[in-house]
Amino acid sequence: MEKNLEFYFEQIQQNKTQRNFEKIYKLTSVRLFGVILRILKRKELSEDCLQEVYIKIWNRIDTYNATRANMMTWMSTIARNHAIDYVRKHQLPIQDDFELSAIKDNQVHFLDNLEANDANKQLTDCLGQLKDNSRNVVFMAYFNGLTYDNIAKAVGSPVSTVKTWVARSLPILKKCLEGSHV
Repeated sequence: MEKNLEFYFEQIQQNKTQRNFEKIYKLTSVRLFGVILRILKRKELSEDCLQEVYIKIWNRIDTYNATRANMMTWMSTIARNHAIDYVRKHQLPIQDDFELSAIKDNQVHFLDNLEANDANKQLTDCLGQLKDNSRNVVFMAYFNGLTYDNIAKAVGSPVSTVKTWVARSLPILKKCLEGSHV
């Protein structure tokens, strides 16, 4: 994924095209949505914020410097900071388990490390085969360690729906990973 992302970034920096940006969106939207959702805790607000983040990325794409940060980290930082600003701007109530000062880049660093070797790249590719809802809840459950109750609150769906998404996703992931001999 990182090589594709790098390629499309280079293409956009040379010539801004909607087509290349759409490809960047497809490669990164789930991750950035997860970063935002951890802060805003509400799906509909996170979706709105995500759109604003991509507008910022589009407007700032020329400022990206590969020597300072990898692309996903750069984009995640923009998403994280915009979500924090979104909370402040809209004076949203802050959940008991959430403090602006406690936000860490653990998810971003985890994702960077996840792509560090071929086996984990295959896992990333397999996660990409899942539908957005399923991918988000699997990520929240297995990579962020959230409970089904917390995930259900975060995505605004019943716990039974979240459990169904996870249950349907696991066989797909298993088949994909077994097919790649990971």
